[in-house]
This record gives sequence, C-alpha cells and structure tokens, in this order.
Amino acid sequence: FRRTPGVTSRGGSPQPHESHAVPEDIATPPAPAERYSSNVVSIQRGSELDALKKLSTLVYDTKYAANEMAELGPQAATVSPSVLLHFISENHGSDMGSVEGAMVYEACRIENVADSTEESRTDCVLDKAFVNLAAMMADRVPGVVSVEVIENRLAANDAESICAKARRMRDMLLELDVDIANRILFKIPCTWEGIQAVGQLEDEGIKCHVTQVYCLEQAAAAARAGASLVQVYVGRVRTWYQKHPIAAVHNNLGDAPDTGIELVKQISALIRAENLHTKTIAASVKNKKDAVALAGCDYILLNDRVIANLNSVNVVGAFTNTFQSSGSAPFVKPITKESFTHALKNSPGLEELTHALSANAAADAKLKEFIATSISSGVGQ
Repeated sequence: FRRTPGVTSRGGSPQPHESHAVPEDIATPPAPAERYSSNVVSIQRGSELDALKKLSTLVYDTKYAANEMAELGPQAATVSPSVLLHFISENHGSDMGSVEGAMVYEACRIENVADSTEESRTDCVLDKAFVNLAAMMADRVPGVVSVEVIENRLAANDAESICAKARRMRDMLLELDVDIANRILFKIPCTWEGIQAVGQLEDEGIKCHVTQVYCLEQAAAAARAGASLVQVYVGRVRTWYQKHPIAAVHNNLGDAPDTGIELVKQISALIRAENLHTKTIAASVKNKKDAVALAGCDYILLNDRVIANLNSVNVVGAFTNTFQSSGSAPFVKPITKESFTHALKNSPGLEELTHALSANAAADAKLKEFIATSISSGVGQ
C-alpha cells in the first residue's frame, strides 16, 4: 500500500460531503512569492497545509476531482455506486464507456450467466461496469483505487458472497491487465461477516480497505484479519458520543477532549502495539482543528473547505506528531462475534453501518434500474 506524504485526490466517497460554507477563520495568506505547486492546490509554503502534509498523506475528498484526473498530480480514487451514478447522471463521455462496455461483455450475456436470468445478467453488468471504471481510474492515477464490493445489507452479512464478488471482480480486473497487488483495494464494510471475508481475501493476496469503522473492537478485528486499510469517521464518532456520553465512558473515551480524534489515536496505538501492517485513514474531518490534531495519522481525507482553511493560515512553530510514539490503547481481547455485536450496539457502529448500507443499497438499486432499462431496450443484447 502506497505511503507517500503529500496531497492526493480521491475519485469519490460514498459518504455525504461536508458543507462548503465560507470559513470564518481565514487569515491573511503568505505572500504570493512563497507559493509553490502541489498536486491539487497551490500550497502556501509555511502554511498549516504545508506543515501537515509533511506528517501525513492528505487525500482530497471529492468525487468531482475524478473528472479532472488527467490534469492533476498523484492521487487515489474510489469506485462506488454513488460515483458511478454521478458519471451516468452527468453523462461523462469516456466514463460512460464503463457501462456500455459492460453491456457487451461476453461473460455477462444472458446465456452465459449462472441461472440465465435478467437479474443475474444485471448483476454481472454492474460488477463489470465497476471494474471497467476502476481500470480507467488506474490508468489516470498512480495511487491506489478502492473498489466498493458491497451494495446492500444482505450481502454485507454473507462472507462467502463478499469473497465471491471480490474474486470475480479481481478476475475481471486481471483481464484488463490491472496491477491488482499494487493498485487495487477492495472496499468492504466493517460488519462481522465483512471481517471474515477480509481475512480470507487478504490471505489470497486480495488487499482490502475496511470502511465504516466506529469503535476500537471493529478496528482490532479488521487489523488482526490483515486489512490493508481501515477508515475511521472522526466527525461522526464525535457527534454520536455527544448524544450518548455514557457510552464514551464505557469505551474508554470519556476523559478524552475529543472522542473522534481519540478513537483514531487508540486504533493507531493498537496497530503499532500488536505490530500489524494495517494503515489508518481518518475521514469525516470537519475543520482544520481536526486536521491539525490528526497530524501523523497515515492518511487524512480532507474536503476543499478544510484544505483552503489550512492553506490560508501560517503555521506557528511545528506540528506535534502525536501518532509517532506507541502511545497507549485499551487492551482488546480476542474478538468474538458476540463481543463484536456488543461493541457495535454500544458505539456509533450499528447506527452508522445501517445508514451507510441503506444508502449504498439505494444507489445500487438506481444503477440496476438504469442497466435493466438499457438491457430491455436492446443495448448489448
């Protein structure tokens, strides 16, 4: 998994984006003569953004950057139902080819799918469309491309279905000569069955990006299963614990000045203490204060508002890398299905997972409707 500090750009995120209201704390920027070029923005030398990128890899959080990939520098990308829907709804020329090509893919012809049904054909076309778009993204960016594997709640709780889909998509990517080992991560939600699938897939050399992580037990289970990357949602964690303060005490977060930041630190400390290879990406970063507090985290996902804020303020002194030392993390005993379920119920995990899977299922349904309509009209028959 690539680990090069700097600002990169991700082709999209299935999660809702932060508000892009004009920030109130923009200070006078450094003189124009101090500017130098970066991948996404012209980083102000001596700014907080400049200082932060020396300690963490900064990932640009916007699906719309995917349309400008040829003009940007090194970056990563994501392929998800919401990203594919964006391309379809905006009718982005070459990207529409990912769907059109899938409709004429030989293995997805109705006589070649498992039970020769239109439903199975639609599923095959959708998988192939994801793969085609991922291959396009991989041609445009030198960083990794995360490919969403799960679209609905049923599949998220079936390890064998998750593995079967990831393997099928892997084989499709190999047909397109995509460097699976170094360029692709398969994005899987942090359900219990999702973790079981991650363990199997990582053992097979299929690298996994575990998303929707909201508690230490989820992260421990994913990292111990060998996940390449875990994604933690700082702002969402903080908001949930503000509504459920007693739960913060039970989860060793009660004394922390910020539950979201503290959870990321605990996860990183656990990974280091157990000598695991998993990397951590912090998402749902609400403001520059969050970003600065996360200095030293492997990856930080930032929207354009936070980037602009960081880039507009001169850094005072040096940022402290609070992730550099092993630190301390609460002891996490071996995770069982029972303890995992208990942890979800007593953290933001259950609520947030349910919401995210529902949103993905809705986007998936819209994609399937589009594909089924296209098929019924004779496209790719």
